[in-house]
Amino acid sequence: METVRDNATRVKRFRELKATLRTDRTRLLVGLDIAQAEHVVHLRHAHTRVVTPALTIPNTTRGFTQLWAAITRAQRATGCREVVCGLEPTGTYHQAVATFLETQGADVVFLSSSVAYWNRRTQDGTWDKHDRKDAANCADLLEQGKVLFYSQPTGSLAELRQLVRCLRRARTELASCKARWRTTLRPALAPMGEPLPQRLWAELPPVLQAWERAAPGRPAVPKGRLPLGLATACADLGTQVTAVQTRIAVLEAACTPVAERLPAYPLLRTIPGVGPTVGAILLAEIGDIGWYTKFSQLRKLAGLDIVRVQSGQYAGQARISKCGRSLLRWALYHTAIGAARTVAGRARLAALKAKRRGDRYAGFKAVVELAAKQLRVIWGVWRSGTPYDPRRAGGLQRQAR
Repeated sequence: METVRDNATRVKRFRELKATLRTDRTRLLVGLDIAQAEHVVHLRHAHTRVVTPALTIPNTTRGFTQLWAAITRAQRATGCREVVCGLEPTGTYHQAVATFLETQGADVVFLSSSVAYWNRRTQDGTWDKHDRKDAANCADLLEQGKVLFYSQPTGSLAELRQLVRCLRRARTELASCKARWRTTLRPALAPMGEPLPQRLWAELPPVLQAWERAAPGRPAVPKGRLPLGLATACADLGTQVTAVQTRIAVLEAACTPVAERLPAYPLLRTIPGVGPTVGAILLAEIGDIGWYTKFSQLRKLAGLDIVRVQSGQYAGQARISKCGRSLLRWALYHTAIGAARTVAGRARLAALKAKRRGDRYAGFKAVVELAAKQLRVIWGVWRSGTPYDPRRAGGLQRQAR
């Protein structure tokens, strides 16, 4: 039995598959529709015939053994030696079966959920959706070569991704707390267009006071002026916010030691605007720079590639796609804000704003463009393995703290 290959070997193999899946007829293609309890499998001799239209297996070790037995029988019937399995990423349900298939020597690739959604409608001209159709759809995408690399990081990178995943959930909870305050509790205290009176501001928990400015005047003393229901809701939100902020601080502190084990971390930290937490997030979201052959692939991963709808004489407004990894895009945005605190960064941001004169969103768009430029710097530093050199970036250098 073969062991799971390292990522360097896997990415080399993926590029070979990507180039030949459209034409090679010597492979057995396996489309899997992943679910919590059981998976549906479609076996196809590439560009030739369907071997097994649908096979349902339980999501257990015994079910995986049944799957491999069926694949082995299909290999004998077709004479195919190579097995390529394609599946849509579904949380963590796919990990067990994907690992099992790789240990057996099969190649496992991902299929984009959005591409699968539109391709499914071309299967039989109907709008319906079911497991048998989904499995056949996965095999059809394999024949078309529309596949994505399935990365399986190990060691420190795998630990860092788990920590960053927890950090993302905690930040999402904090954002929901802020939305609850802004849309539910704050309007019940006073009109949103004016600051809170001192007498009401003094009744709030300290964490909520930090989110809100008070009207000028003599500081008030808390005297229980809020109604019981509103005061209880504010206290409950304050307790929740305090707990979430504590979790975020603990997770950020845990990310740094793990990120420091990776050789790329000290290189990224030399770039202006890349702090300890942002550097850890960049490492976790990008993974390994060797997985990418062109900068455009990394730009698409961050959703900073430019898209435009065009038809005939019509050309829509250019904008970023906002696809890929949203957390990577968030980290790059904060990298740009940090870089703008330097002298050269402020000058560069001002130049980006100036070329958008008259645009009400000129400031935000300029920061997004600067984030794309920061990603180019990250690409160059990481690929070259040399620290950041401000002389090659127009004098942009880290500020002393």
